[in-house]
Amino acid sequence: MTLNLEVKSNLAKLLATENITIQHNKVKTASFDVKNRVLTLPLFKQKSGDVYDMLIAHECAHALWTPHEQWQGIDNAELRSYVNVLEDCRIDLLIQAKYPGVVYNYKNGFDILEKQNFFGISGRDINKEFMIIDKNNLRSKSLQRLTFDFSRQDNYWLDKVDALVTFDDVLALANEMLEWQKEQVEQMKKLPDFDNHILAKSYGLDEDEDDFDDEDGDGNGSGSDAEQNDDADDEKNDFNNFGDQKADDEKDSNKSGDGSSSDSDKKEETKDKEKANVYSKGRGGDGFNDKPLRSITDDAYTQKQEELQDDKAKGFRYGKFPTPNLDDLSCLTSWKTFLKDMEAYKTKSLRDYGTTKNYLVWLEKEYKSFIKENKKTVMYLVKEFEMKKAATAYKRASTDKTGIIDPLKLPSYQYNEDIFKKLTIIPDGKNHGMIMLLDWSGSMSDVIMNTVKQLINLVEFCRKVNIPFEVYFFTSERGYTEVERKGWSTNAGEYIMDNFNLVNCISHRMNKKTI
Repeated sequence: MTLNLEVKSNLAKLLATENITIQHNKVKTASFDVKNRVLTLPLFKQKSGDVYDMLIAHECAHALWTPHEQWQGIDNAELRSYVNVLEDCRIDLLIQAKYPGVVYNYKNGFDILEKQNFFGISGRDINKEFMIIDKNNLRSKSLQRLTFDFSRQDNYWLDKVDALVTFDDVLALANEMLEWQKEQVEQMKKLPDFDNHILAKSYGLDEDEDDFDDEDGDGNGSGSDAEQNDDADDEKNDFNNFGDQKADDEKDSNKSGDGSSSDSDKKEETKDKEKANVYSKGRGGDGFNDKPLRSITDDAYTQKQEELQDDKAKGFRYGKFPTPNLDDLSCLTSWKTFLKDMEAYKTKSLRDYGTTKNYLVWLEKEYKSFIKENKKTVMYLVKEFEMKKAATAYKRASTDKTGIIDPLKLPSYQYNEDIFKKLTIIPDGKNHGMIMLLDWSGSMSDVIMNTVKQLINLVEFCRKVNIPFEVYFFTSERGYTEVERKGWSTNAGEYIMDNFNLVNCISHRMNKKTI
């Protein structure tokens, strides 16, 4: 199906109850910039109206209820993942309660995405292979339609999720749930078959634990050659498991006579330990072996969305219109300046080109002929306008008694008590005015003559009925340089008004001779 992106943009604005900026572009996932109020939606290969409407409703919910400052302040990867899932659970309930019609889109949208394994649950036991954070995520996304066998402990957390009201509640619950889950993982690690535990395998927690300290704990790298080689192999395996470090080529260790490592080997070993410790802290854990606890269904959803991106779509270029600088009206030309420039142009043309004089004579003759031919049309417009104006004024007229006796009505006093003079008040109807804007760009070349003729008729009509009027045309062909751009703001993300000029070519302030 073909989506009308303009209609979807209007839908998003209505859902957000504000004039947010909507952008459809080549992005990985839908997102909302809560600070700048910009909703960005991806361009999908498969255009599903329900999926699009679900994404729009979800991101508009972020616009309405997710505070920007608090969300940006979360710098811990584990906590951010938990907060993201719980906040989605909270705002999805809110948007569905506010707009019940989107519940249908959420149901159909989830079914479409689940069939394409967006959440990574295909072929997996959702009751055994997922932690409570992912159970919550799937329960919310499916609108409680997936078959879960929740334990008493699970129901304890589900009740807390359903009771979320504010973003502060989300933060508190995310911290509490994360700490509890860490304790559960520590308990599982004590089990003899932890490496084969279904949760350990599902979340990648079954990796070998390695101790980077030396055997005797003195930190000087002493020990047998076999022990040191085993440690080096373990270190290489750890780096390879995470996929972010490449093992160095194996080197033959030169040992001294007393069995201790050479100075170069000690430095190399210490350097590797430092790298491992830095990397482990960057992953959010307390040691190299601590895998960060994240929502794997939320991660799978994010990665899967990238696959639906339409690589062939060109996308759009978005920008803001600049703001005119009213203190420096270099982008506006007054009618006086315009007439002065025109006179200078005619003088230059008469001097440089021999045929210009004949052209000007012909132009003046054609103008007078046009005015004469359209005089009846203009007068008909004037007549219609005056009739409507008089009718409107009569409709708004009010009649009041003055309290003064009318002598002409005294003979009828015995059978008519209405013997007082009356005053009819007719309001002034001269509250009219017209502003006409003419497109003087190159794209108007084939219709500009007829457009100008219509403009002249309107100007003549305004003059006849004495209506104030102003005529402007906009163009980029007045020979201005970069200096003249200071009439517009030049902020990042704004379009550049290249030599734009708004010319006040005709005005009611002109006298009859000038016009």
